[in-house]
Amino acid sequence: MTLTNKFQERVRRNVQDFKHAFTSREAFVKYVETKPSAAANGTTTETVRNQWTNEDLDISPPGHRTWGWYDYAAFWFNYGFSPGMWYLGAALLANGLTPGQALGCLFLGFVFGSVGIVIHSRAAATYHFGFPVESRLVWGLWGSYFPVIIRALCALIWGGVTIATGGYFTSVLLRCIFGNGYWNMPSHIPESSHITVQQLIGIIVYWFMTCWTLNVPLPKLRRAYEIQMLVTPPVIIGLFIYCMLTGRGHAHQALYDVAPKHGAALSWALLAAVNSGLAKTTTLMVNQPDIARYARNRVAPVWSQLIMFPAASTACAAMGIYATQSIFNAWGNIDWNPWDLNHDMLDHDFSHGRRAGLAIINLVFIFGNTLIELGANVIPFGADFMSLFPRWLNIKRGMWMCYILGVCICPWQILATATGFLKFLNGYSIFLGSFLGMALTDYLVVRKGNVFVGDLYQPRGRYWYLHGVSWRAFATWIISISFMLPGFAQTFGAHIGASGNGWTHLYAFSWFYTCTISSVVYFALSFVGNFAQEERAMPFESLARTNDGVEELQAVEVVSEVHLPVEQKV
Repeated sequence: MTLTNKFQERVRRNVQDFKHAFTSREAFVKYVETKPSAAANGTTTETVRNQWTNEDLDISPPGHRTWGWYDYAAFWFNYGFSPGMWYLGAALLANGLTPGQALGCLFLGFVFGSVGIVIHSRAAATYHFGFPVESRLVWGLWGSYFPVIIRALCALIWGGVTIATGGYFTSVLLRCIFGNGYWNMPSHIPESSHITVQQLIGIIVYWFMTCWTLNVPLPKLRRAYEIQMLVTPPVIIGLFIYCMLTGRGHAHQALYDVAPKHGAALSWALLAAVNSGLAKTTTLMVNQPDIARYARNRVAPVWSQLIMFPAASTACAAMGIYATQSIFNAWGNIDWNPWDLNHDMLDHDFSHGRRAGLAIINLVFIFGNTLIELGANVIPFGADFMSLFPRWLNIKRGMWMCYILGVCICPWQILATATGFLKFLNGYSIFLGSFLGMALTDYLVVRKGNVFVGDLYQPRGRYWYLHGVSWRAFATWIISISFMLPGFAQTFGAHIGASGNGWTHLYAFSWFYTCTISSVVYFALSFVGNFAQEERAMPFESLARTNDGVEELQAVEVVSEVHLPVEQKV
């Protein structure tokens, strides 16, 4: 059978299944339900459904463990060597730092971030579960919904931001194709909305142009990152060379009219810059299990991530800083966003060659932006949203929800200004840092890497705690973020009083504070009662070495009343 015939047969079968779904209520329920487990054969009635799992919440089967060290290296190189890092470095100069200071702080933040990414990969690469299931270790089965919802909101916001970014690149592409007649058409959208009709059209076109990628199986997505690793660097390096050549021979001008900082003010600004670099990676550190679960072995996500991410990210941020400065020296415009830079280039030269070159550049940016969006935001949101409704949603359906809702939150407001973008980065990290601190302490220190995987899907098991909720996790989270809230409020305009500077300074290293305090408090509370005593008595990751932790999942037959016949219930 040829490829065309296979495709036609698949389409025909899908159409038949869709029509059959409307023949009865039972047929419709069966059609929209997810598979009850990763081992299910496509029908939901042959396997007893557990309300705590489905095909994607289940442990990743061996056939899905396809990511090698080079795939993780490609993923993190692409994330670091991308337009997102280009404008992050330039944005820091608005706070009064020199290029050298900004790059040093970013590199330090990226190094800390890569260490967190590698360490948080360990549990998922060992037991092959995602973040929603890992959270049950710390929070309990019902309690895990809290970190899942918090992370889902952050992933949704970031997903919206990356959709808007892709839309801006698409608007450049459309201008290259249709000319200035398209670009200069009147926009009746209020200026306070921080978006033009051309950019809105770009976002819509980008959405429909890339939404098909949500249907690519996640284990196969690694090939796309390998391709991106080959095509993106020449484009970014070429754009950097163009900017440097354009600014050559022009007098140096200060990008921002900001007085240089000295003494204590400089120290706090540097600390805040390090925190910004860390904040850029906070979501990724928390998200890491959703990617590490597909690792071929425990070593695959280690050195490739530890080295590639800080090196690629710092290099791209440096290019963004010096390219922005060079173009400002030549043209007097602060183009800290790559799409603004591209439009500025078209304003200075609208020749056919320039339009063709920028069209190719932005096609590559669109391709790279789509892959980064999937790995960093859309997949994690899909995993989180799926865990809330596992009977009806799998990761793919959750990803579609992210892609739809991401546009509805008007993310272009966040990208409006450089300082506003940094406020957003620093703000949401305080809510996620404690998740990482507790997860690392729980797995590496308290449980010594031992997990009874079956109990992660079983009510009233080892991780049920008190009515499905761990009071230790909630107490730790409240304690760790409580001292950050005044500084967080002050950043967005709230008046704190005479002690406002103190709260602001504490907020400057919010990620370090929340992550460290949550680790210490959680470790202290783990000695209250008989908590994880069985795991503490075992050698490190002994359950993983014997496979007992994973194999016992196959023995879980409990839970749910869904689809059980009357005779079986009795």
